[in-house]
Amino acid sequence: MFQAFPQEQKTYFDSQIVKYLRAYKAKSEIAIQNGDKEEAKSLFDSLFENHLKFSYVRDISLNKVRGGTLKTSSLDKPFLLITKSSWELIKQEEINEINRMSKMYKGQLDIIILFWDSKTKAKAHSKDYNSNVTVTYIDERDNNANHIIKPFKHSFGAPACFFISEEKQLLKIDKKFTIPNSYNRSEVAFSAIHEKIKWMLFNDKPNNTDVITTLQ
Repeated sequence: MFQAFPQEQKTYFDSQIVKYLRAYKAKSEIAIQNGDKEEAKSLFDSLFENHLKFSYVRDISLNKVRGGTLKTSSLDKPFLLITKSSWELIKQEEINEINRMSKMYKGQLDIIILFWDSKTKAKAHSKDYNSNVTVTYIDERDNNANHIIKPFKHSFGAPACFFISEEKQLLKIDKKFTIPNSYNRSEVAFSAIHEKIKWMLFNDKPNNTDVITTLQ
């Protein structure tokens, strides 16, 4: 649906990160040191629009906290890859909204939480998410994380959310993925994520009638 390049011209996210991330970070750090948030945002937007958008994500193997391995090549729907660290204070409101999204888009969208930590710590967090959310982990101390998955952490850190199409193309990045704890701000944040998901599913700005929801 989102394929923007001929087959022979495919570009891959991990390769693009290797090529362009260092220069972006250098300029971004200068902008941040100068307190220029607009410039920092502009630099990120330029990096994404010119080099990362619609790039392909190679097959990723993730350890599931309930056992087994999730291979993204086996997914037949668009998915969100939400990266987290166990030291991060994850608000209950955010967990509630992720669970809410997983119910709303059940059968249309997969939601994957990736903790950059040990299985024990990831498993402790997993109990907060419902069965529609797949909780995974990568323990880098095991040195098993390959070059394909590492860019998802070392590019934009955690928390972050990667919006990936069913064709395994990167559509959007929310590099500070969080949902505020006040009700009004939480609803605004949820609505923004909801709009991005609708674009993923329908490739346009659909009417509410386009959304097939299983939310009760």
